[in-house]
Amino acid sequence: MCLQAESSWGERIGKEGILERYSQRAQPQPKVIALHPHGGCSFAAQNYSLSASSGESAVQREHGRLLWGLATDTLIYGVSTALARVVNFLLTPLQTNVLAPAEFGEVSYLYALLAFVNIALSLGFESAYLRFAAEASEAEQARVFTHAWGAMVLNALLWGVVGWAAAPQLARLLGLTALGSEGVRLAVLIAVCDAVALIPLARLRLERRAARFAGIRLVHVLLVALGNVLFLLLLHWGAHGVLWAGLVASATVAVVALPLARGLLRCEYSASLLRAMVRYALPTVPAAFASIALQVADRPLLMLLLDARAVGIYQANYRLALPLLMMVSVFEYAWRPFFLRTYTRADAPELFARVALVWACVAAVGFLATALLMPVVVRIPIAGTHLIPPAYWEGLGVVPIVAAAYGVYGLYICAAASAHIAKQTWWLALALGAGALGNVGLLFALVPVMGYIGAAWATLGAYGIATGVMLWGGRRLYPVPYPWHAIVLLWALTGVVWWGGMQLEPGGRLVLLAVVGLAVGAWGWWQYRRV
Repeated sequence: MCLQAESSWGERIGKEGILERYSQRAQPQPKVIALHPHGGCSFAAQNYSLSASSGESAVQREHGRLLWGLATDTLIYGVSTALARVVNFLLTPLQTNVLAPAEFGEVSYLYALLAFVNIALSLGFESAYLRFAAEASEAEQARVFTHAWGAMVLNALLWGVVGWAAAPQLARLLGLTALGSEGVRLAVLIAVCDAVALIPLARLRLERRAARFAGIRLVHVLLVALGNVLFLLLLHWGAHGVLWAGLVASATVAVVALPLARGLLRCEYSASLLRAMVRYALPTVPAAFASIALQVADRPLLMLLLDARAVGIYQANYRLALPLLMMVSVFEYAWRPFFLRTYTRADAPELFARVALVWACVAAVGFLATALLMPVVVRIPIAGTHLIPPAYWEGLGVVPIVAAAYGVYGLYICAAASAHIAKQTWWLALALGAGALGNVGLLFALVPVMGYIGAAWATLGAYGIATGVMLWGGRRLYPVPYPWHAIVLLWALTGVVWWGGMQLEPGGRLVLLAVVGLAVGAWGWWQYRRV
């Protein structure tokens, strides 16, 4: 169903396995699915075996059950993500009080580079594993796991050896005078350990063992925190202590994750399976790089077009949109295994449309909470200081725009399901690449006119471009009947409510938020029944 034709293993499991399972589903089946040579699919109406009203009611109840499971997983992922953010926030004063600014800067710089290194080491095989394992029979699960994990680990070990050997040269090239070659080698080991654990942890997500996944993440967070206290405060290892804390945490997670591979490793090789997985995985690598570029390109270009002060004000207020960032991050964690488990259902397009509607409602309330209350929260004195100093408050106009951008990005995540289902992942690179290029173009167009506020609008525009391209491609790959009129109307009214709410005192904003939250919930339920 909705699969690109592939040779040998890929075609067999892609068509026969899924269509066989699809044919065994219990009635009613409201739609049938037709394969197309280009990898997309279309839907044709089919008679219900139940009456229309009872059939619709049963479908709505089943969708409600599935969405409740998605919400539960999202909440579990959210707890671990929130704790990780809080711990990282609390580690900042510890590290800045122990390390010199240059040392802290080098550590921050090296960890930023690790984000790119992790993409290069994983080569997109986490996404490939989730996609292929979702359609594999029990007998084929071990083969999929072996090929995905084996290819990733071999790639990570290869580049790990290269990085270890070239550590002195890399340290000089990167200007790491405080960390030196030892810091580079520690970072290499962290990246390799993260790669070793990635596929076993992805298995937990696919099998809906969200609590165990979150527990392992919490172990990592706590070990990082304890390691910083031990290596910085007690042993006085300086900047290297931060990296040692990260290595201990990542190595522990890798050791804990290895038993998850028990019973899934096989001494066998399938060229057709590996080729199919590589074709799926590789386009996600430039997509991941484009995603990071979309997120970070505004800072260096702001420095080029304005000055360091503007970058500082922009960055501080950009981070205040953290609630929406966390919401979209945990939603993505739960969403990918969810749609890969459910897309074989005949009513999956309607289910996915309802997910997008629910996201639009949640994002609308989250946007209002962030945009209305954050300007109040930053002005509350905390132990004689503020969340951000008054010198940064002039940039609070950045917050609602960036929060809105994250809301739009959530729709991109919904739409990206079509590319994953149809195994046309090059659409991800196309959409995010268009967004990244659009971001650069909008930055050059808006920043000279609007200052750093223009950079925030460029971010919103970039996510809008990426979402638009992905939705356009999704119509060919795996059509979903999104309720666009309802979503656009909701978000337009949300903008009006935000503008009006900004004229109120803090107490009035809280009352308005409570009333709007209830209204959005009731309206969303009404629209949910209409999808």
